[in-house]
Amino acid sequence: MATMRVLVCLLFSAAIFIASSASASEAMVARHSSEAVRARVVDLVNTARSRGRRCGHERFAAVPPLRPSSKLDDAATAHARDMARRKYFEHRGSDGSEPKDRVRRTGYQWRLTGENIAFGPESAEEVVAGWLDSPGHCANIMDPRFKEIGVGLAVGRKRGQIYWVQEFGAPR
Repeated sequence: MATMRVLVCLLFSAAIFIASSASASEAMVARHSSEAVRARVVDLVNTARSRGRRCGHERFAAVPPLRPSSKLDDAATAHARDMARRKYFEHRGSDGSEPKDRVRRTGYQWRLTGENIAFGPESAEEVVAGWLDSPGHCANIMDPRFKEIGVGLAVGRKRGQIYWVQEFGAPR
């Protein structure tokens, strides 16, 4: 009987270790620099783009990876910070700006822009999975017209208040 308890304890401990090891590998906002988390989002998006997928009822073929853009990062970060500071969640900025306006302010010369936002996910893996599960967000990720990406995030005052923004661009 004692041997059985020890075996059950060891199995339970192994399960906890495996579960904690899996989550430790995620790019968590609380554990990693925002630069590392943003880079992980780009990696996950490019992995998704490397495979064909269905976004709702629309089928997308595999497409080339997106190049990171510091100007798109700046636009995304500014919007994430604005939402966190002013406690709102929408594509329209507190100053009435639209995504294309915020991208233009950075000096990015574009012919097409797109934006994904999210509120709450605590890791790069979680936010990208959520975007891929949403037909419209997924379509932005898989759109072959987009060539560049920027990612921003900001943390609100309370736990779980994480604002995410992806800006997509097709430069002129």
